[in-house]
Amino acid sequence: MKTEKEIQTAWEIWILINRLNDLLWDRYDHEFIEIDLQQQVDKTRPREENSPGTIEPLNHTTSQDKTKG
Repeated sequence: MKTEKEIQTAWEIWILINRLNDLLWDRYDHEFIEIDLQQQVDKTRPREENSPGTIEPLNHTTSQDKTKG
């Protein structure tokens, strides 16, 4: 059973968390938005590791490349 003290403590913690949230957003709102946008871009990028179906770039060498030592 929930006690009155437990409920009051939970309420106070919730209020403090919301105040902290507001303070953090006031200070870092631009940075948070940039991070969120970057994470959205990262989700749409293909993985960089070799996975089935990944096409690797061709390495073209010329005769000049072979003669340079």
